[in-house]
Amino acid sequence: MIAKHIPMRVVKKSDFRELVEYLNDPQTKQERVGKLTVTNCQQDNPLDAALEVQATQAINTRTEDDKTYHLIISFREGEKPTPEVLEAIEARVCAALGYGDHQRVSAVHHDTDNLHIHVAINKIHPTRYTIHTPYNDYKTLGDICEKLEREYGLEQDNHTARKGGAENRAADMERHAGVESLLGWIKRECADQIKSAQGWAELHEVMRSNGLELRERGNGLVITDGAGVGVKASSVARELSKAKLEERFGAFEAPAVRAASADAIKAKRAAAPPVGKVGQKPPPRSQNRLHSLSGLDSIHIDGGRRYEQRPMHAQKINTVELHARYKAEQQDLGAARTAAIGQARAKKDRLIEAAKRSGRLKRAAIKLLNGPGVNKKLLYALTSKAHRADVEKINAQYLKERNAAYDGHHRRAWADWLQAKATQGDAEALAALRAREARQGRKRDTVGGHDARRAGPVPGLTPDSITKAGTVIYRVGATAIRDDGELLNVSRGAGQHGLEAALRMAMYRYGDRITVNGSADFKERIAQVAAAAKLNVTFDDAALEQRRQDLVRASTTKEQNHEQRDTQRTPERNAAEPGGPDRSRDAAPRANGPERAGRATRAGRPARVGRGVRGPGGANKPDIGRVGRTPPPESKNRLRNLSQLGVVQLAHGSEVLLPRDVPNHVEQQGTQPDNGLRRDIRGTGGISASAATLAADKYIAEREGKRAKGFDIPKHRRYNDHDEGAAKFAGIRQVGSETLALLKRDDDVIVLPVDAATARRMKRLSVGDDVSLTGKGTVRTKGRSR
Repeated sequence: MIAKHIPMRVVKKSDFRELVEYLNDPQTKQERVGKLTVTNCQQDNPLDAALEVQATQAINTRTEDDKTYHLIISFREGEKPTPEVLEAIEARVCAALGYGDHQRVSAVHHDTDNLHIHVAINKIHPTRYTIHTPYNDYKTLGDICEKLEREYGLEQDNHTARKGGAENRAADMERHAGVESLLGWIKRECADQIKSAQGWAELHEVMRSNGLELRERGNGLVITDGAGVGVKASSVARELSKAKLEERFGAFEAPAVRAASADAIKAKRAAAPPVGKVGQKPPPRSQNRLHSLSGLDSIHIDGGRRYEQRPMHAQKINTVELHARYKAEQQDLGAARTAAIGQARAKKDRLIEAAKRSGRLKRAAIKLLNGPGVNKKLLYALTSKAHRADVEKINAQYLKERNAAYDGHHRRAWADWLQAKATQGDAEALAALRAREARQGRKRDTVGGHDARRAGPVPGLTPDSITKAGTVIYRVGATAIRDDGELLNVSRGAGQHGLEAALRMAMYRYGDRITVNGSADFKERIAQVAAAAKLNVTFDDAALEQRRQDLVRASTTKEQNHEQRDTQRTPERNAAEPGGPDRSRDAAPRANGPERAGRATRAGRPARVGRGVRGPGGANKPDIGRVGRTPPPESKNRLRNLSQLGVVQLAHGSEVLLPRDVPNHVEQQGTQPDNGLRRDIRGTGGISASAATLAADKYIAEREGKRAKGFDIPKHRRYNDHDEGAAKFAGIRQVGSETLALLKRDDDVIVLPVDAATARRMKRLSVGDDVSLTGKGTVRTKGRSR
């Protein structure tokens, strides 16, 4: 775990609200923003809390320092602490910095290979209005991170700085520019040879053989490549500083060639004869020169290594052509941006001229009208107002296109360019991203194989995003699947559909033999999903494969028993069926049940069907009886495979169907409840599922009916067990005495019955606010207040 402070380079640009907007921005990704937490603020919504923080910061007018502290807490690749652990770590780190009582907004982000928390902290105290800036915060952060790693069992990180300023700048150049730095090349290629030299002459010879030169500059030494690029000798190694080398070899000695070069050049110029006119006899130094090397027996070429600004990781993947494309696009960005802006401006001018011409025609027509002057004055005013509205609309569109031109043609670093190209489907750019750094071995909840049969994107799945390390993130419902080219990592919120999708992705990429790594619970769920989906896979783990086979056999036996019970019909059971030659004694109460129900209904008393039982919610439920008895009226003659057929048929004239026995789709087409013969269940907040379900179905049927008639209404559906995850708040609706919450996800609107307390809490939300659905059907709003 690593915690670091991100300083604001320009104090005027420090804006708490902009930082919170960045933390809350999904950036067209589903797998980015996790839990949002607001601490020590009166507001629960992060953007409202940002306004409150800005008001607090405005009270302190004395300080000229940055009033916002941006903290990042990052975890090792593959680590997935629970939300409770993340909350505790965030609170402990802020308290260690002295910000325990300060206002702050934190957001968990999942869009990179490392789970991390952004924390926006108000450095102004909420009651004293004084500013607090931690002293040597990097030491405090290192100490608290080491302590938290031990307490929560996290992987150990090195919290001591191991690189100097020059090394950090060289590493940044290599990561962002994508080319080797001189310092990095020296450390990788010839640092050992330089450090093993035993004298000044040998040291200069090693430098010369590698195309380098050691020079004095100021009070130290620099190493140059002969083309003007140089680094401090002490940056390569501490023992190469001028003081350390003079202790070993004595006073500094310049290279012999360099010391004699000035006198040699002067002597050579003095001895050279004058050059004649073009076409005359060549001077003596050019006579008998070999103008062609074809007749030369041998030639000696210095084969020493030389520093060149080559693309990084050339030993892993050849990125020469890719880097050339990158450089060419960067050089053409200015011209392309200018052309795009020029086209947008020309379009704006044409539209404005057309609007002016239309206005002139309208005014000319008004001038020709006969009538009172007040009417003409009103028409002129309307024409002028319409013209101004058209011009404002045209200018707004121009500004939008101009901003798009700037966004689409701005300079990108090498890593950002590779990420953008990989997102567009460039396989070579994706391979270059994955070759940039060594992958950490993932051992948690992964699915993979030995031989990759297919590479590239998986058909039928659209990537949610691609990280700078080349990890492709897919979203399947609430499950995030991360593909790093070697393994498929099943991330947080893994449901049955997500695990099945991960297995199918692994089968597509690695074949039928699959390797599963992770916890025992994860392996058990994988085995259950593979058996339930009847996937033709084989696991490398013998125990896991045996478990899958056991589950498959158990499922097959159960299905065979069901089929055998349905096909084996005895004469006694045939006699018990309606229309048989003789009704059994057990079937008589069933036959009389509807008659009694009809008489009770006509008498105004509550009806009971058969030997009904009273459920927990007070609703009468028919007695199902043993297998083989006559089914209840609402199940007779049911078309199991044509559930949308709006027809009810009575088998006997003596049977009466009550309104509750008739499916709702007879009158309204909508989603049908599947709990008609089971006990009354409890919904969100203890709502009776029967009343809440009817209310939800009624509202869904009304909205779907309008949508079928051509109204611009999104698809509405009822909440199900697979809707766990993030959603957008879309409103509250009241249907009778029931309250329904509308939650938007993608293009669908999820209708969920809620209790009164949840409804009061959700009424404080604005349309579009982020909420989350749990597997139990409860709604959680993002953000909290302490």
